[in-house]
Amino acid sequence: MFVDKSAITKLQAAIIAIIIIIALVVGIYFAFFAGPAPTPTPTKRAIRVGFSWPNKIDPAIGNDELSTTSLCNLYDPLLWPKTVAEGGGVKAHVAESWTVSSDGLVYTFKIRQGIKFHSGRELKAEDVKFSLDRLLTIGQGFAYLFSPYVNKTEVVDDYTVKITLKKPFGPFLSACIRLYILDKAEVMAHIKTPGPYGEYGDYATEWLRTHDAGSGAYKVKDCRAEEWYTYELFTDYWGYVDPEAPTEVTVMWTATGSPSTEIAMMINGELEVTDAWLPEEALETLDKVQGIKRVSWPEMSEYYIYMNTKKPPLDDIWVRKAIAYICPYDQMMEQIYSRYTKATSCVPAGTPGYVNCQIYYYNKTLAEECLKKSKYYPDIIQNPDNYVIEFHWIADVPERELDALLLAEAAAEIGLKIQPVKTFWSKVVEEMGSLETCAHMYDILVAAHYPEAGSLLESRYHSKSCGTWEQGEWLQNETIDHMIEDALATIDPQQRYQKYAQIQREIMNLCPSLFIYDYKTTVAQWEFVVIPAAEDPANATMIMGYERTFRFWKVLSP
Repeated sequence: MFVDKSAITKLQAAIIAIIIIIALVVGIYFAFFAGPAPTPTPTKRAIRVGFSWPNKIDPAIGNDELSTTSLCNLYDPLLWPKTVAEGGGVKAHVAESWTVSSDGLVYTFKIRQGIKFHSGRELKAEDVKFSLDRLLTIGQGFAYLFSPYVNKTEVVDDYTVKITLKKPFGPFLSACIRLYILDKAEVMAHIKTPGPYGEYGDYATEWLRTHDAGSGAYKVKDCRAEEWYTYELFTDYWGYVDPEAPTEVTVMWTATGSPSTEIAMMINGELEVTDAWLPEEALETLDKVQGIKRVSWPEMSEYYIYMNTKKPPLDDIWVRKAIAYICPYDQMMEQIYSRYTKATSCVPAGTPGYVNCQIYYYNKTLAEECLKKSKYYPDIIQNPDNYVIEFHWIADVPERELDALLLAEAAAEIGLKIQPVKTFWSKVVEEMGSLETCAHMYDILVAAHYPEAGSLLESRYHSKSCGTWEQGEWLQNETIDHMIEDALATIDPQQRYQKYAQIQREIMNLCPSLFIYDYKTTVAQWEFVVIPAAEDPANATMIMGYERTFRFWKVLSP
């Protein structure tokens, strides 16, 4: 056994700590809230919503959970995802119609007239071109969706824009839900020179950290960038806004690794909706408070344990497979993640193009057989201190320590030494920026950026995503790259989905990750807040960020 006094001791300590926290909160509840908990009275329909941090509100930079939430509220995308009830896919938004050339290379979009930016200017085709050009130049955020394909963007007239591709990209229209439109004039008014982008200076990246240049239903009112942002309703918004939508939303950093703090904030009426990272015990506690309920909605997201395929000893596929067979999947699901569904592929079930291809399960005998085939065997079990595998678990989500400890405990059974390391999300993103600083293992949830399996396959396993938080495996496999590119270039959806299935099976054979569960967003909220996707899954788009489009929410009178 190689985990300090055994992983069991640490696991027990972690569980005890959670029990103490819950007991403390329940004690506070019964001491001070013996009667029904007071329902906070919304002021001007203002709500506060918890998240993990940071918040990158620049459309050319942000692409995680909070950032996409902000983008969906501050900006309008070219197209909008349909709900489950609408049959999935995409629908008109900034672009009210479009045509596609017979060779699938030229997309001509007709821009809706009368859309106002927060500055009061009208959104036109020139703004669409500017936004796509800026995204491609900066090369962060969702740029990877477009950079391999876009050849040029042309303004045909004030309300027509033409995008020509270098090569076919089957899901191009789906990807356009991630093309958020900026006010060109507003951005140009706030550039700083000199900067890395020539005549465009810094492209206003500094200013856009704390301000917006959008046309969305909300605009930035104020912020303390490391702690909170407040968005206020834009009264001249062109699209649908529920009559009872919140007039003001503050997104707050609550996923600090202290569930007791967030529980207290909810009970004390200092928060209306929690972040999605509370452990099961905390959710159960809040669900028992009168006026608060736990809710969930589906999302095309999967929870993985990354394995760095370039960092010894995980550069050996047989070590990775040994870990894949010793991983206590069922125990994790029963003890930690019972609210989710066990994963059956490298993309979540229900995603267009998904196929059930999971081949790994807990089997100590198979794990030992795989380990014996490793180039590091038998030294890896005779001198385990020379082969320590660091598992950097996400401290913002406390329950993830438990799966790190469970995996370490199981791996010790076959002689492997996995060392859990508490690491906050901001540090994880920094570490994963280079192969040299990237750890052996991470436990991370990743969402599809558009409604197809190809979105996750590309962001998770194509070489171009190495150096981002979405791929800590550093797979860099030319065959996989080619297969992904070929699938994405396939125009016919059914043929494309068949190719996605082949890719999923091949990735499973390469074993770059552990596939733990298919995710659904689960939060606690005050009952006077109504979230459409939580009320009925048919209202969900299943795309990260879009379920928290606040113009569709309601804040009811108490």
